[in-house]
Amino acid sequence: MHRGPRRLSGQILAFQLVILAVTLLAGFALAVASAQSRLDEQYEARALLVARSVAATPEVARAVVRDDRDGEVQRRAEAIRRATGTTFVVVTDERGIRFSHPDPRRIGRRVSTDPSAALRGETVLAIETGTLGRSARAKIPLRHEGRIVGEVSVGIHERALHRELRSLAPGLALYLSVALLIGVLASYLLARRLERQTYGLELRELRALVQEHEAMLHGIREGVVVLDADGRLRLVNDEATRLTGLRAADVGRPVDDVVPDGALRALLRGDSPGTDELLLHGERIVVANRIAVRRDDRDLGAVATLRDRTELDDLVRELDSVRGLSEALRAQAHEFAGRLHTLAGLLALGHHEEARAFIAEATDADVGLRHEIAERIAEPRVAALLLAKATIAAERGVILDLSPDSRLDEDLLDPREVLTIVGNLVDNAIDAAATAPRPGEPPRVLLGVAAEADALLVWVRDSGPGVPEGDRDDVFRAGFSTKAASGRGVGLSLVHQLVVRRGGEITVEAAAEQDDDGPAGAVFTVWLPGAVRGADGARPTDAAPATDPATGPDSIPTTTAGRRP
Repeated sequence: MHRGPRRLSGQILAFQLVILAVTLLAGFALAVASAQSRLDEQYEARALLVARSVAATPEVARAVVRDDRDGEVQRRAEAIRRATGTTFVVVTDERGIRFSHPDPRRIGRRVSTDPSAALRGETVLAIETGTLGRSARAKIPLRHEGRIVGEVSVGIHERALHRELRSLAPGLALYLSVALLIGVLASYLLARRLERQTYGLELRELRALVQEHEAMLHGIREGVVVLDADGRLRLVNDEATRLTGLRAADVGRPVDDVVPDGALRALLRGDSPGTDELLLHGERIVVANRIAVRRDDRDLGAVATLRDRTELDDLVRELDSVRGLSEALRAQAHEFAGRLHTLAGLLALGHHEEARAFIAEATDADVGLRHEIAERIAEPRVAALLLAKATIAAERGVILDLSPDSRLDEDLLDPREVLTIVGNLVDNAIDAAATAPRPGEPPRVLLGVAAEADALLVWVRDSGPGVPEGDRDDVFRAGFSTKAASGRGVGLSLVHQLVVRRGGEITVEAAAEQDDDGPAGAVFTVWLPGAVRGADGARPTDAAPATDPATGPDSIPTTTAGRRP
């Protein structure tokens, strides 16, 4: 029967128990070896004390000098052996011949171990094997009147050492058993904790997660930001770094510490809906989503995905430009066809004078509009944009007027920025005027463009419903739109981004708050410093000028003609 792989927690527990058992057995062996070593030293020291007491007895030394083997040395040695509990007390002469021994038959024979070291005056402590077996022994010289006349050897048999070790073993085994039990309990608790922390995943599943993690980091083209339950960054892949500016060094830090206040922080914190939100980071347009992650009713944090929509949005704007141009051409063709039909009808009816007057009137109207734009706007690309927008507005029934205060004779340092700003503002104004006209008033849009030193002033007013006061702070937020179509709400946020990056200012007011006549809807005012080339042809600084009562943003909306938009 095939058995599946053991659970990770079970494997960890088994490994820990094996390691613990081996460690305790090794510890037990080391403890026994250490105890034996200490006992050997203690028995050697004990034997040394006994040997010294024998050597200090004058009668023993005199008997050895007299070569008295009648029993004086044997009696004293055996008495001391029995009193001290040692295994043997052996006294020899300077040739190593025994004068005492627990076995009297061995008296008169030479000792089985080398006595030379003691006879040289040295003290010997050792574990040696003699005629009575292996023992811990001490050997010292026996002196008479300062002269070495023999040696005293005292030994304690290894059986006594083993008996003492056996007496220590139960206590040591008990301590080790308690330690093993504690280790088993700790290992079980650790295995349970690891199982909870890994959510019951097996090794193959963890391996698959690591592979998916690496693939997610390096194989996908979307930015991924992972946060834990405490709001700390846990993962920022390469694409997310490119799109948000977050760095690998920010991992582990709270979102509030590394992400500036704004839409991205609100998304990562979960303060915004987190579904297909449009974010602006530098010049990039990002679509962001945030998903909370839960497992077994536990909050694990969140995952935010970021998709770069800049190139797509650039294509959409180019498509809008082409579509606007085609609509302008279609509107001009439609208007021209209508005029031709009218002219053909007048000629067919024989109204030649009326036909001439109609031609003159139409020509004067077209020439007048072109002449007014060309006279006031020297920048050809801006002038072309205004002509195209005027044609599109006329097609939608909206009158696009150029403010009398408009004049732009200087060169622009970055015409693309100005075209983006003017185009988006005019498009929004035409939409507002056309979709919500005021009763009794023709839909109108009033555009003003003027240079103030090295700054550019743009204002656009429309006759639409205006922007409610509560929406004026949100109207420049990416994704905010009063239109139902998805994907909108980018134009004004782009304008705001360009203006803020240049160090300028953009405001929105109700037209009723203005002092002069004009469409009674909303008015958008843009002050863009560093957009116009100076009179000497030098490039001005990109930074915003210092704000003061004479030259700051509050005084810029007054044009060279002294008229506020």
